[in-house]
Amino acid sequence: MKLRVCNLQPGEVLCYPLPLIVGEVESDSGKPEVGSIDSWNENTGHTSTISWPVVNGKFKVLVRLKNGENTIKLQCGQDILDFKLTYTRPKTTKCVRPLYIKCCDDAGSFQAPPGVDNSMVAAQRKILLGAQLLQTFTAEKLHEHGLGRATFQIETNCDGEPLCHIFTTSLTLRKAQTMTGMDLWFHFARELMNSDFKDKEDFKWYAFMSFTRYNPPMDGFRPQTHADILSYTRGHTALGGGGLALFGTGTLHTWAESLEEIVPRFTDNRRIDRTLLMDDSAYREFYWANYATGLGASLHELGHSFDLAHTPTGIMARGFDDLNKVFTVKGARPVEQKVQRTMSSLKEISLTKKINNSNHTSSVKKAPVIVHIEKTFQAQPILQTLVVRNYDGSVVKETIHTPGHDGPVREKLKLLQLRRSSGSSASSSSTAIASGPSSAASSTVTSPTVATPAHLPRSPSVEKGAVRPEVRFADDRAHWYRSSAVLLRYHRWITTLEPRDSTEKLEFVSGCIHSSAGLRLVELRSIPEGGVFHHWEFLQKAPTSFTLHKTDLDLVKCTPEVMLVAEDNSGNIMKRKTALDDL
Repeated sequence: MKLRVCNLQPGEVLCYPLPLIVGEVESDSGKPEVGSIDSWNENTGHTSTISWPVVNGKFKVLVRLKNGENTIKLQCGQDILDFKLTYTRPKTTKCVRPLYIKCCDDAGSFQAPPGVDNSMVAAQRKILLGAQLLQTFTAEKLHEHGLGRATFQIETNCDGEPLCHIFTTSLTLRKAQTMTGMDLWFHFARELMNSDFKDKEDFKWYAFMSFTRYNPPMDGFRPQTHADILSYTRGHTALGGGGLALFGTGTLHTWAESLEEIVPRFTDNRRIDRTLLMDDSAYREFYWANYATGLGASLHELGHSFDLAHTPTGIMARGFDDLNKVFTVKGARPVEQKVQRTMSSLKEISLTKKINNSNHTSSVKKAPVIVHIEKTFQAQPILQTLVVRNYDGSVVKETIHTPGHDGPVREKLKLLQLRRSSGSSASSSSTAIASGPSSAASSTVTSPTVATPAHLPRSPSVEKGAVRPEVRFADDRAHWYRSSAVLLRYHRWITTLEPRDSTEKLEFVSGCIHSSAGLRLVELRSIPEGGVFHHWEFLQKAPTSFTLHKTDLDLVKCTPEVMLVAEDNSGNIMKRKTALDDL
């Protein structure tokens, strides 16, 4: 039997502590292996063994690293592979700060089925592990673009252990549950900036509200649409921008709390009972789908806080619904753990004391997410009704005749989706990602009070001429769009092991962008939707200037103005509304 790691090199140096190890197992017979593989870090002892599924000879393993050199053991049957990795935490002050928000008159538990731990401690563990998975995802997906395994850092205590804070808001439970998502975002943005937290300008808040409650009618009524579900939900939002990514906890009970739970949670095929619990799964209804969508949507909102806009594909569209595919092998099922870790060995979270501070969710029309094809069989022809159901509950329906094969159905369905996307673009409110009240050039926004948060998007059906090299995405829609990946690679919160100079400024004069540090990305975003539709990247050589010529912008000749976004080698970011007639 032969074990092989496919995505990492022996001795590779990483800037994050939870690497995803993707590999293959080849049996002595040459046939794909099916079963399980055990993994542990020799630096933490054999009691930390975790078993992971092997499906058709493929496996995915997550291993927690200690600072310095680590020897990872992978065992399948009698065969053991030693694999060395080194974890070096970058010396950076800019971090993501996980946060759990409770009301001043409430115990802080989140909604969960009977018998499930919904304490604040359980919430902290789920949120922190979620943040670490997103940290790993970002590294892997930037590497997929050939940009190295760069990623954000999570705040740690003096011992290097990651933190998840509890923040007690001045809001009462009753008041918080009557506020819109937008009002909650602005309230917490102001409250956090006036709180006792230190060095606030160096942190992006990854925040969850404990008080989200789903309360459908008690008569057994089962909501059918996402809009229906939201109408019975209080204290929920999904908003990000500036320094704050804010999310509800209606589906937090589906999240993993430890590494051992990741595969079981991402493969949990139980259906959510909508008469009792919130279902936010892109109409898939399973527990695993609620975990994938919830965790992925929180990354989408965190992306907005990193200055990312909506994109045609990927995480900043609706690609986050596929996040489960990154951490599981297709067809995987939970594996019985041979050696469980004890709670004394779990150092995945540092709890902090409660911090007191006493000093509108949009009805955006989103892309079709589920398709039902109803067939009424007759002798000749076959009558087929295509139904495209949208997040807001609206339905596009058309009946066609076909001689018994699905080619016309697929073509008609595609036309329906394109018509729906183009027809609703004018009314879509995939909100602004522009920073602050001024459109003047500025460096990266750090205060959550000077940016407009953005909602989850309506994803365009057709990519409009983005410039990017060929990239093979390993996990379907769960990837960073090319311009998002480039922006992240040079962002001040996305660190590598190399030092960064942050003293330079970006200037825009007479259609020309200047930066003595060298430009890395120029991006065009639509107004008012705020979606990316074109970009230029400079990875090999960073020019100090770049001139926009109106004649070069055939893609936007019918648009009077665009949002111009530029990033330089030091991570400075400029955002400016630009009239094309001025170029």
